[in-house]
Amino acid sequence: MNRLLENLSPSRLIRRFKEKDESYTIKFQMPGLSKDDVKITVEDGMLFIRGEHKDEEEGSDDDEFWSAATYGYYNTSLMLPEDAKVEEIKAEMKDGVLHVVIPKDETKKKQIKEVHVG
Repeated sequence: MNRLLENLSPSRLIRRFKEKDESYTIKFQMPGLSKDDVKITVEDGMLFIRGEHKDEEEGSDDDEFWSAATYGYYNTSLMLPEDAKVEEIKAEMKDGVLHVVIPKDETKKKQIKEVHVG
């Protein structure tokens, strides 16, 4: 789990990260982006999340012509935990919030052994 959190400071993760027995869940605020604006990839144990949104608008009032453009870009990456099931990672965009669920691989669970002190 610590590897998952290495790239994010605790203040940025408040109420955005949740660990359960079967998975990790992370929420990302991405206002103005739709699911079509977001691309998620996994490469060499890293999860990359990129989003880009361009909006151009033109119009005219009376004898005046106007145009407006907005642009938004989102780019972050996380090191995945060792017990992540990479092939089963899922994501959903809802109301400007990206929900990423990273299932845990039970076969890669850490073995903890108590050592007797003599």
